Amino acid sequence: MGGRLARAFRNFNVESRARREISKEKPTPAPRHSTSRLDELTEHPGIQEEIYRKDDKLLTLLKDVYVESRDTPVRVKDGGGEHLPCKQEEKRLTKLGHLGDLDVKKVPKGKISIVEALMLLNNHKLHPQIWTAEKIAVEYSLELKEVNSLLEFFIPFTVQEFPKETKKAIKPT
Repeated sequence: MGGRLARAFRNFNVESRARREISKEKPTPAPRHSTSRLDELTEHPGIQEEIYRKDDKLLTLLKDVYVESRDTPVRVKDGGGEHLPCKQEEKRLTKLGHLGDLDVKKVPKGKISIVEALMLLNNHKLHPQIWTAEKIAVEYSLELKEVNSLLEFFIPFTVQEFPKETKKAIKPT
């Protein structure tokens, strides 16, 4: 309710109020104060020369100044570069998938690509006695504990067809 009332007052007679504001004469700006300092500089060329002249005495004194620091050098903390790799990580070549150039070529040891994960899960599902957790760990340079949890918790997609139900529809009464 309050918004409607405020909008009504705001929009009331907008055009005539706008014309009235536009038709008003512009206020004349206040006169600027003349600066006496700039006038003095332009009137007396001797002051200008004094400003731009080099003082040889002051220049020699400035050249003689030598600052010597006796503080011990500050050590930079070494912990700032934790996220930077110190050594080149060992990498292994992947078992390439079907995408060719788009596939990942090298993977750090202890990790696998998506294509490899799907392949090893499918191989273990089809032939569990051949593709054991130990063989997968050796083949893909993984830890046995991680392979066991991978095989336990990640299951590749399977297509399951459910039989069509032959129940008769309930007739409305």
